[in-house]
Amino acid sequence: MTPSASFHLAPVLYVPASRPDLQAILSGRKKLGVCSLAVCLEDAVRIDDRARAASRLCEILHQASSLPHTIFVRPADSEMLERLLDAAQLDHIAAFVLPKATTRNIARWMELTCGRFPILPILESNEALDHGGRRELAAVCAEYSQFIPRVRIGANDLFARLGGLRRPQGCTVYETPLGRVIDELLEVFVPRDIPLSGPVFDRLDDLKTLEREVELDIHRGLFCKTALNPAQVATIWSGYKPGELEIEEANHILHPDSPAVFGMNGSMHEPACHGEWARRLLTRQSMHRAAELALERRAQANGNGSGHSIPGLEEAGYPIHKASTVS
Repeated sequence: MTPSASFHLAPVLYVPASRPDLQAILSGRKKLGVCSLAVCLEDAVRIDDRARAASRLCEILHQASSLPHTIFVRPADSEMLERLLDAAQLDHIAAFVLPKATTRNIARWMELTCGRFPILPILESNEALDHGGRRELAAVCAEYSQFIPRVRIGANDLFARLGGLRRPQGCTVYETPLGRVIDELLEVFVPRDIPLSGPVFDRLDDLKTLEREVELDIHRGLFCKTALNPAQVATIWSGYKPGELEIEEANHILHPDSPAVFGMNGSMHEPACHGEWARRLLTRQSMHRAAELALERRAQANGNGSGHSIPGLEEAGYPIHKASTVS
C-alpha cells in the first residue's frame, strides 16, 4: 500500500501492544485486509503493563527486517514517546499517534520528534468540545501541517466527556450528541486543509450500522476510519470504493468539453462547483485500486490466494472477552 493510501484512505486497525500474538500481526502472518496498523500503548493497555508492552514492541521492531503494513505507534504520553525514540527500530514506524491532543502537547511532541516523524493527533480532550478550543487546536495543527498529515477523532473519549455517554446499539455516531461536535470540528479544520479521520465504531458485531456510518463519514470527507478487528476493516474498505455511477459522473464533470451545467443520472452537475468533488473521488478510486492490487500481489507471493477473505472477530485487533456467569 502506498504512503498516500496509508495516510489518506485506508482504515486504521488498532492493536493493543499487549497482545501475545503482536509479532504475528505485525509481520503479516494474519489476514487483516487493506489497512494501516496503530499499535496502542495507551488506553488499550493496562497501566501496569505498559512498560512491558513497550519493551516487547521494541524487540519486535528490532527483529523485523520488513513489515507489510504501515505501522503507527500510539505512546501513552510524552515520556513514553521519548523512550521509544531512544529504543525502537524507528525505520519501521511511519508516524506517532498523539492521544488526548492539546495545543500544548502537540507543540511538545513536535519538539521531541524534531520533524523526523509525522504526528497524528487525536481530538479527544476538553479543548475539542469547546468552540474556542477547537479553533486553537486547528491553528496549532495548521502551524505544523507539514508534519501532521491527518487528525483523528477520539469518539469514545469525547462521549465520556459529554457526561459519560456511550453510542447506543444500532445508532451511527451522527445520531448522537457527538455528531454535532464532529460537524463543528469539520468547520474549523477542513478550511485550513487539515483532513480529519472517521471515528471508531465500537459495536463489534453490528456491521450493518457500521456500513451506514461509513457512508455518512464519506459524505463528510472522513476517511482512514478506526477499526477494531479485520471484519470492520473489510466493511470500511469496501465502503470506500467509489460506485460506477459516481465515477462516470466525475469523469464527465472533469471532461474539458463538458458544458457549464448538465444533467446526468437524475442530478445536476456543475463543474465549477463539483470539480473538486470529482477530482477527490477519482483520486480515491485510484488509491483504492492500487491498494487492492498490492494486497493481491502480497497474497499470491505468500501462497495465500486472494487476500479478501473476512477473518473472524478475534483473529486480530481487540480481543473479545466472553461473558461469564459469577455464582
